[in-house]
Amino acid sequence: MTDRRFFLALAAAGATVAIAPRTTARAASSADANAANSALLDRYTAAINAHDTTAFPAIFTESYIQHSGRSPSGLAAQVENFHRIQETWPDIQMRVEDRIIDGDKVVARCIYTATHDRTVRGFTATGKKISFATIDIWRVEGSKFAEHWDLVDTAGLEKQLSGK
Repeated sequence: MTDRRFFLALAAAGATVAIAPRTTARAASSADANAANSALLDRYTAAINAHDTTAFPAIFTESYIQHSGRSPSGLAAQVENFHRIQETWPDIQMRVEDRIIDGDKVVARCIYTATHDRTVRGFTATGKKISFATIDIWRVEGSKFAEHWDLVDTAGLEKQLSGK
């Protein structure tokens, strides 16, 4: 009976050891992916703030899908979209206020600031600093952003543009 108990205890201990490294490896792999995706968001923010679209091919997939409806999909469309934004807001800056990263999803609450020195949405330039908030969700594939959904506080933006 003692031999049988010893054998069962030994088998249970072996099973625990065999399973534990996989769980630890999976957790480490997940943490590594989350760190890489956080770094991707940081590279995107740096490119926006430097107004550097040459970094975009390392940030977006060629077949990037833009779900907002404000610009077409694809890497080239994202470069062109940012050029339009930069023409409208030459001093635009982006700040990530919060981030949630899990697996292949990156969620960020962002604040954009700029000077209203051009006509925007029919509102004549005021020269005032404005800010607007977004919530962005990206899906990551192959260490690049592959899809994007967002919500933009256009009501808050238009309130500032109108001076109300």
